[in-house]
Amino acid sequence: MANLLNGIRVVENANVITGPLVGMILGDLGADVVKIENPEGGDQFRGWDAGTARVNLAFANYNRGKRSITLNLRSPAGVQIFRRIVNESDVVIENFRPGVANRLGIGYDELSKDNPGLVYCEITGMGATGPLHDRPTFDAIAQAMSGLWSTFTDMDQPQAIGPPMADQLTGIYGACAVLAGLVSRQKTGLGTKVSLNMVSAAMSFIGAEISSFVEDDRKGVLREQKKTDRAHGSQSYAFLDSDGKPFAIHLSSPPKFWEGLCAAVGHPELASDPRYDTHGKRIPLYDELHATLAAFFAGQNRDYWIGELTGRDVPCAPIYSPGESLRDPQIQHLDMLWKDPTSGYSLVRSPIQHAGQFAAADGAAPWLGQHTVEVLSSLGLAEDEIEALRDDGAL
Repeated sequence: MANLLNGIRVVENANVITGPLVGMILGDLGADVVKIENPEGGDQFRGWDAGTARVNLAFANYNRGKRSITLNLRSPAGVQIFRRIVNESDVVIENFRPGVANRLGIGYDELSKDNPGLVYCEITGMGATGPLHDRPTFDAIAQAMSGLWSTFTDMDQPQAIGPPMADQLTGIYGACAVLAGLVSRQKTGLGTKVSLNMVSAAMSFIGAEISSFVEDDRKGVLREQKKTDRAHGSQSYAFLDSDGKPFAIHLSSPPKFWEGLCAAVGHPELASDPRYDTHGKRIPLYDELHATLAAFFAGQNRDYWIGELTGRDVPCAPIYSPGESLRDPQIQHLDMLWKDPTSGYSLVRSPIQHAGQFAAADGAAPWLGQHTVEVLSSLGLAEDEIEALRDDGAL
């Protein structure tokens, strides 16, 4: 394991995906992540498709390698313990609805009084302020509001899509923000508060599409953006082989890709056809060109075409289902699966490697409150004090 964040303690006061993903990424990099959970059920994802499992699949995917303690943050004693933990920590992550942390007395302003080096990451659905800031926001809502959803569906017959992209994008951006806060603290000696929201994260992900719309509007161009716009511009294609198996080709702008494709399908003359001989000409003729090429590709199986295209350095790949991808030799070589030792689930590792090792600790997702005594004992609390807190309803 690569301990790039060895010695950094993160207090994760978050549920479901966005906040827990921030914590998991930091934990993958070597941070000690202490997950604060409500004694009554813990993180909401623990009850998601749980059945009788102590650690369910959804929870295990976003909480590997963490330590879980239970704290009742509506209890004065629970808040006091929380603040003691934070005082010995470097980072706090929270994804409550706006204003909740402040009402509980555990917002940044309060916590930073005792720990001025604290990096505090606040995650909201639509922002901490604004006319809709207090609306409950989940992945589908953020995708819808941001415009992200429209780039993946036909707007006249919209369909829900997966995976939870707004959730996960927010988590990735959140981890970047925390790391930047830690770098800043190293320079200044002072912590900071970083804030982000799911709608803005999703908008940032489709920044080029939004900018294109703004420019068209400025020029008075009335053009409805479609989910196919990027594919047309980047010249990304999907075809079916003679057996109905899908594969992808990306032509982009280098002429050699287009020339190689034409040679692979046995029609090198297409490369100099004046209708298609430049990237710019091929964009408006995308559908016409797709139909022409699809007829060629229907004549042989996928393995044949991948061989012909790869031999001419044309970017291409089979379009796999997740299960199919795991059988590919290159995917197997990447060694992205590991087994959670507690649940037995096969989970996907962090993609980050350092010094030839995966960043992730490959640690088990904790069961609810598994490390409560361990963490509180490290604060100097005796066994009878911990039991008194439990009897008082603080744990």
